[in-house]
Amino acid sequence: MLAWPARPRTLVALAAVVSHASALWGGFVWLDHAHITDGLAIVPLRHISMAFTQGFAGTGFYRPLMAASLSLDAALGAPAWWFHAMSLAWHAAASVMVLITAQALGTKTRSAVVAGLIFAVHPMGALVTGAIAFRSEAMITCALLALLVFHLQRRPWASACALLLGGLTKETALVLGPLFIVALEVERPSKRWKLWLCEAAAFAMAVMPRLLFSPAWHAHFAPLTTNYAVGTRLAALLKTAALAVFPFRHTVCDAFPVTAAWSLVSMLGAVVLVGIGWLAWKQRGPAVLLLIALLPSLHLVPIMRWWSPHYVYVPMAFACIVVAEPVVRLWRERSRWGSAVAVAALVMLCLQSLSSGLRYRSDVTLWQPEVAHDPTCREGHFYMGEAARAAGHLDEAVAHYEAAVTSHARVIAYVDQGAALQNLGVVRLSQSRFDDAVAIFRSALAVVNEPSERRQITHNLATAELRLGHAEQAEDLLRQETERNDALKASLFVRAHALARLGRRHEADVLMARYKTALP
Repeated sequence: MLAWPARPRTLVALAAVVSHASALWGGFVWLDHAHITDGLAIVPLRHISMAFTQGFAGTGFYRPLMAASLSLDAALGAPAWWFHAMSLAWHAAASVMVLITAQALGTKTRSAVVAGLIFAVHPMGALVTGAIAFRSEAMITCALLALLVFHLQRRPWASACALLLGGLTKETALVLGPLFIVALEVERPSKRWKLWLCEAAAFAMAVMPRLLFSPAWHAHFAPLTTNYAVGTRLAALLKTAALAVFPFRHTVCDAFPVTAAWSLVSMLGAVVLVGIGWLAWKQRGPAVLLLIALLPSLHLVPIMRWWSPHYVYVPMAFACIVVAEPVVRLWRERSRWGSAVAVAALVMLCLQSLSSGLRYRSDVTLWQPEVAHDPTCREGHFYMGEAARAAGHLDEAVAHYEAAVTSHARVIAYVDQGAALQNLGVVRLSQSRFDDAVAIFRSALAVVNEPSERRQITHNLATAELRLGHAEQAEDLLRQETERNDALKASLFVRAHALARLGRRHEADVLMARYKTALP
């Protein structure tokens, strides 16, 4: 049998860092561009309170502590590897918390260490360490597991702080935290009014600023009949379970086929759900928490992506605790070869994690395999189009953008439709395909509601109209914009040229004077 180290927490943290060290060679990919490169999630440290009074990164979410975490990294002038290092540190902390939580739930030390090691080296952590925008998963996992530990230890202030920090990091913690507390109270009643009151106060403190400052929720339910709504959810659960058990094809694409409830895939998903439910009924403890942690992935509230590997992260913490004891039991019963098999399995998972992490070097290395495997991966096509446009390969960019804005029958696939249309229009503008650009920008205006985005699209549309010789349409489109004190500088220039072509020289000169003195 293997000898356990004196400091198992150090072992688990080291395993997490070694398994996902390839993330340090990663760049800014996927949502990192909007959150970090474009600065939508970054707040100056001297105004860090702004993170608590506005939505997160121009989305419908409210995640002030996630914004604060990214802002701190950005304030240091850190390169991409530093952001990844901080995400890696959070994953290591979450892995250690799995070990600590397993012990708090009554798992023996050997099994708790195995649970922490499996979580640490599992390839599902590659997304959290490789794509910086998903750091919040590790952050809320730490908070939720700390909540469980402190609640079991009857430490009201610590438990309340864990719930508050989780709730201010991501919405999922506000859903799961109270449910976890209820599950613990049903199984192990504390009868501590102070504990409950502190946790209730923390929940209220997390909800209040969200009610005051969070923007409108952007996501909506996919228009599915009851048959397909149930079937597609069960099929997604099966894919989630398969990723956890057989993590040897790293995929991040959310494109998912609409599936009938009577299909084989959906019925297998139902078997998985019933199996976890039966396990929760028989074993209680971590199995109940696993069942609860899976609830957000079942789309009980509308979310952007129908399926994503980051939905697996929190449930995996409890899945690892559940499977650890049977693994150790098998290990003991097969002592002659059990150690070798266990080590080999952990090494294999570690190598797979390292390989998966290498895909996050760029959008091309991340998304090219996805769109090759599944052409309906609309978000993958969007980011491939971004990469092609940045490289000056405009025809390739057009092909990817057109694939991104094309919906497919019986496939649910998320993409920022407005951004894809806008960028496609910009490329057509660069190619002097002005008629196409006008049509595309008008389509973008029909789907975009965010005021600043609409202003930019309107500017682009006016530019295309002017290049077509439609000075009157261009001038009309930009009249309202140029009446603003904070008018886009480029819009002042374009409308001035439109006015000049219309023979309205004085008005054009006034706008050009504003253009020359306006801030960029």
